[in-house]
Amino acid sequence: MLPKAYDPKLVEEKLAKLWQDKQVFKSKIDAAKKPYVIVIPPPNITGALHIGHGLNNTLQDVLIRYHRMKGESANWVPGLDHGGIATQNVVEKALAKEQKLTRHDLGREQFVQHVWQWYKECGNTIYNQFEKMGWALDQSNIRFTMDEKRAASVYESFKRLWDKKYIYRGKRLINWCVRCSTALSDAEVEHEQRAGSLWHLRYKGEDGGEGIVIATTRPETIFADVAVAVNPKDERYQNLLGKKVIIPLTNRAIPVIADEAVELGFGTGALKITPAHDAVDYEVGKRHNLEALSVINDKGKMINTPQKYLGMDRDLAKKEVVKDLEESGLLVKTEKYVNAVSTCYRCNSPIEPFLSEQWFVKMDNLAANALKAIEDNRVNFHPERWRTQTTNWLKNIQDWCISRQIWWGHRIPVWYCRHCSQKGLTFIKDKQGNEQLTKVSFEDGAKPIVSQTKPVCPDCGGNDVVQDPDVLDTWFSSALWPFSVFDWPAQTPELKYYYPTSMLVTGYEIIYLWVARMIMMGLEFMDDVPFPDVFLNGIVRDKTGKKMSKSLGNVVDPLDLIKKYGADALRFSLLLQAAPGKDIPYGEDSIVGPRNFCNKIYNAARFIQMNMEGFDKKLDLPKENTELCDKWILSRYNKAIKATAEAIENYNMAAAAETLYHFLWGDFCDWYIELAKPRFNTDGKEHVLAILVQVLYGTLKALHPMMPFITDEIAMSFKKFTSENKEFLIEETYPLTNAAFVDEAALKDMALLQGIITEIRTIRAQFNVPPSLKIKTLLATKDAWEAEVINKHQNYITAMAKVAALTLATEIEKPRQAATAVYGNTTIYIPLEGLIDFDKEKARLNKELATVNNGIANRQKMLGNENFIKNAPAEQIAKAKEELKQMELKAEQIKTSISGLD
Repeated sequence: MLPKAYDPKLVEEKLAKLWQDKQVFKSKIDAAKKPYVIVIPPPNITGALHIGHGLNNTLQDVLIRYHRMKGESANWVPGLDHGGIATQNVVEKALAKEQKLTRHDLGREQFVQHVWQWYKECGNTIYNQFEKMGWALDQSNIRFTMDEKRAASVYESFKRLWDKKYIYRGKRLINWCVRCSTALSDAEVEHEQRAGSLWHLRYKGEDGGEGIVIATTRPETIFADVAVAVNPKDERYQNLLGKKVIIPLTNRAIPVIADEAVELGFGTGALKITPAHDAVDYEVGKRHNLEALSVINDKGKMINTPQKYLGMDRDLAKKEVVKDLEESGLLVKTEKYVNAVSTCYRCNSPIEPFLSEQWFVKMDNLAANALKAIEDNRVNFHPERWRTQTTNWLKNIQDWCISRQIWWGHRIPVWYCRHCSQKGLTFIKDKQGNEQLTKVSFEDGAKPIVSQTKPVCPDCGGNDVVQDPDVLDTWFSSALWPFSVFDWPAQTPELKYYYPTSMLVTGYEIIYLWVARMIMMGLEFMDDVPFPDVFLNGIVRDKTGKKMSKSLGNVVDPLDLIKKYGADALRFSLLLQAAPGKDIPYGEDSIVGPRNFCNKIYNAARFIQMNMEGFDKKLDLPKENTELCDKWILSRYNKAIKATAEAIENYNMAAAAETLYHFLWGDFCDWYIELAKPRFNTDGKEHVLAILVQVLYGTLKALHPMMPFITDEIAMSFKKFTSENKEFLIEETYPLTNAAFVDEAALKDMALLQGIITEIRTIRAQFNVPPSLKIKTLLATKDAWEAEVINKHQNYITAMAKVAALTLATEIEKPRQAATAVYGNTTIYIPLEGLIDFDKEKARLNKELATVNNGIANRQKMLGNENFIKNAPAEQIAKAKEELKQMELKAEQIKTSISGLD
C-alpha cells in the first residue's frame, strides 16, 4: 500500500540513487537493436544549471525514455563544456571577490590549474542537478570538452584543416571585446537598439572651401579617417570627387571618393571612411586600396591621436572630441539617433571593430557542404522555419575567427622556434618573472609548427620553441561534439554504432554558434551529417516575456522549485508550455497545477489500492465489456495513448503532456473512478478493478518519460497485478494501442451524458447549490437516440450530478422559478424552489452582473484606444480580446440565471 501522502523529496532521492546504482541508463551496443542517440548540449561550467537547462534537458529525457521503451538502444551522452570566455569571466570575478587577486597575480599556469579545480567543484554541482531532475544520463562516463580524448579530437581536426589550408592566420578586421580582451566570431556578436546621437561634422576643403558635411555615430575615430565617400549617383557631390578635405581637429587631408556602399538617404549622404574601425569601411578601403589606421587599442584606449586624447578611454574621448568640435565650429548639428549596437554575447559590452592578426577557418567549402545537406533534406529542422534562417546564414557566412586572447581553453597547437621566428615574436615578463609570449606576427616572420606536443624546429633542429599564446574558440571543440564524444579520431565500436546521432535538441539562440558548425564538421570529418533532425526549443522567460537575468531579479532557480514542489512537477510544468519553437513565460505559479496533478495521480492510485483488499493476483484487462463507462474509458485510453505517442514523434511535448493531463485528471479520475465506486460493492468489483489497474498502469508508462519519479513509485506498488516483471518503467515497453477497444458509439453516448451532467453542475454552481443538496431534474427531448441513452443510463446522471429525482419526457412545460439549460437536443429544467433564497440570489446575481459589465466596459475602452492597439504587444491585445469574449459570455449566463428566477 502506498503511504498516505506523496513525499516527492523522499521518493526522488531514493529513485535517483537506485537508477544510478543499478546503471539503468547505461547504453550497450546491440546489433539487433536500432540505436537512438542524443548528445547533450554540454552545459558550461559557469555554475549551477538554470531553468533553460531544465527545459532543454527534460525535452531530451522524454525522447530518450520514450525511444528506450519503444525497444531502441537509447544512448543519451552526457558531458560538460569548458566554456572558454564565460568560465574565465566567472572564475576571475570569484578570484577578485574572494581573494582580491587577478589572473595575472597567479600567472597563466597557476590560473589554469585554478580553473581545473573550479571544474571539479562546479561539475559535481551540475552532476547533482542531473540526478535531481531525474534525467536518464549515465553518469559513469561523463565527457568534458577539455578532457584527454576530446583534446585529441581537437588537435586532429585542427591538423587536418591546417593541412587542407582551411586554417590560416591573417590580419583582418575582427570583433573585439574590450571587456573580455579577446576576439569574437560574428556568431558571438549580438545586436541591440540603443539610443544615441548622430553628429554632423564639417570637413573643410583643402582649397579653403566649405568642403563637405558627414554624419557619424563615432566622432572619436575621425583621426583614423582615410577618405570621405559619397554615392556615385549623388549629384550634390559630383564637383568634390577627386578633391581633398581636412579632417576636423587635424591638419591631415583625405580624398573624397565615390562608392555604392554609401546610402543615398542616410545622414548627409557623405560617409567618413575608417577601415580599421568599421566593417563597411573596411570593405570600402579594400576596394579603393586605402590605408587602415588604428586609433583605439585592444584596451579601448586612444592611440595615434593628437596629444590631448592619447590614453583616453574611447567613451571619454567621444565626449571630448564632440566638445572640441563644437568649440571649433565644426559640429554642424546633433540628432537623436537609435543605433544598432554590436555587443559581446557574454558581457554585453559594445564590440570594437579591430584590425588584428588572428587565426581563421576558411568557411566557403565547409559552408557549401552544410548548405547542400540541408537543402537535400539530410538535416531537418523542427520548427521548419529555422531551415530558411540557417541556409541564409550559411550563404552569407564570413571566415570564422577561432583565436581567443584568454588563458582557459584548448591552446592553439602551433609552436614557434625562438631562433627562426625571432622577429615575429613579442615577449613580456609576467608578475612571477616568467617570460611569456604575448604577440605573434606572421607579417614579421613568425613561422608556425603545428604539433600537439612540444616539437623540435624542423628548420634548425633546436628545441627552444614556444606555443602560441591564444586558445581556440570554445565553439571549435563544441563543433566536434557529436563524434568526439565517441573518442574520434579513434575508430571505436561506439563511433561506428552510435554515429550519426538521431536527434539534436537545443535552443534556437545557438543555431549559428553551434548547430551549423556541427553540421559542417560532421560532413568534413565523418562524411555524414551529425544528426538528421534538429529540435529547437524556445527560451524560458519571466511572466512578462523578459529574459531571465540576475540583474533583473527575475531568475527562477530550478533547485528551489524542486525542493518546494518536486522534480516531476517542475518537469511537467515546463513540458505543458513547450509548444514547438515558442518561448515560455514562466513563474512559480506555473508549477502549482503540475504539483496538484502529482497529488491527484497519487491519491487516485492509493484509492484504487484501498479497494483491492483481498486481491493478490494478476488482473487481466477484460476482453468483454458491456457497461458503457468501461467501453468509454478503454476507448478514451487508447485514443490518449495514440495521441501522446504521435505528439512525441512530432516533437510537440506540450500536446503530449496536455493529452495525458486531461485523460488522467478528467476522464480517469473525475469520471471513471467516480462511476466505478458504486460497483465496488457488487459482483462486478474484480472486473472494474482490472480496468482501473490496467488503464492506470498503462497511463503511468505513457507518462513515465515526462514524470519518471512518481510513475515509477506508483508502478512498483501495482506490478504484482500486471504481467510486467521489470524493476523500472524505462525497461518496460511503451503502452500499445488496440483499435478493437475503441468504441465510437460508446464515446458518443458518453459525451451526451457528460454534457448533460456538466450543464446540471454548472447550474448548481451558478446558484450556489451546495453539493450535499440533492436536486430534482427534468429532461425533455424529442430525439429518440438521446432519449434512449438518457433512459438507459439515468444512474450516471443521478450519481454524478447529485440528482434525487430525474424525470425524462418528450415534452415538459417549464416549471416556475426553474433554471434552464440545453445540451444537444435535450432541454434541462431544475426547479429552484426550496434550494435557494430567491431575493438574496437575485441580489447576488445582479451584483455579479454589474461587476462583469464594468469589466466589459473596461476592455471595450482599452480595445477602442488607438494608442493601445498600435503600441501594445500582440499577446496583450489578444488577451484583452479573449477576456472581453469571456466576460460577454458570462454576462449572458448571468442574465439567463436571473430570468430563471422570475
